[in-house]
Amino acid sequence: MRALILGAVLACCVTAAEAACPDVSLMQNAARGWIAGQRLPDPLLRRMDDALCGYDSFRGVLEAELGPPVGVKVGFASDDERRQFDVEGPLAGAIFAPMLVQDGARLSLKGSRNPQFQAGLVVTVGANSIMQARSREDVAAALRDVRPYLELPDFAYARGVSPSTVLMATYGGMPWRGVLGGGIAMSDLPDPVADLERMAVELRLNGRIVAEAQGGMLMGHPLDAVLWLIEQRRFDLKRGSIIALGSFASFGPATAGQRIEVDYSLAGKSMDVRVTLTP
Repeated sequence: MRALILGAVLACCVTAAEAACPDVSLMQNAARGWIAGQRLPDPLLRRMDDALCGYDSFRGVLEAELGPPVGVKVGFASDDERRQFDVEGPLAGAIFAPMLVQDGARLSLKGSRNPQFQAGLVVTVGANSIMQARSREDVAAALRDVRPYLELPDFAYARGVSPSTVLMATYGGMPWRGVLGGGIAMSDLPDPVADLERMAVELRLNGRIVAEAQGGMLMGHPLDAVLWLIEQRRFDLKRGSIIALGSFASFGPATAGQRIEVDYSLAGKSMDVRVTLTP
């Protein structure tokens, strides 16, 4: 009987330890180090609830240093991306103004640790009513425009650490830079829901096509990423907020000298975004 009681007590204690929210100072120091160009520690968390708790502390420092978020990144929204990193998705993290780069820029990789590149897509919120959206049509009605987006996340976890769903969630999907191009007003799309699903995307590296995709590769439909985000109730979407909807396909390391372009065909209209990477 004593053995049974001891076993029950140990099981209780192990469960409590596994459920521990990471130390606030650990996450705050991680955020300061990340801003300074350091790699991110692995807090050794096992539960998603604990990862989200840790991210709140991490994000608080980013807000103090980088200003209030201007939008939200949805990460690991495509099957291809999830398979590449063996990460379940989707995940979400805040986007800050210093992370955004103008179309056509020469972007220095200074300060990055393990930058990647990917073809994404951004929508801009046009009405605060988006938080009440329950369908793709509701979301489309509350959006102002759709914009091309070339995202450069920085998977800055410590060397020797393997990525995991919990680790990525702890750091909000690890956004770093995003190149934002000029877009198309939702009101200019004849059928926004159908048009976005059929949208064609081409990713080019140094002039060569390295990936092709369609809108439906993002969670079945790009607007479903917004519906998922609304259901989470962790981010306050309001007029002017941008939402990066995820990556259409797998991607590779970003290195100096690369010219990266993404071309979109949407309802007979074209969008594009491009960047040149420098040391």
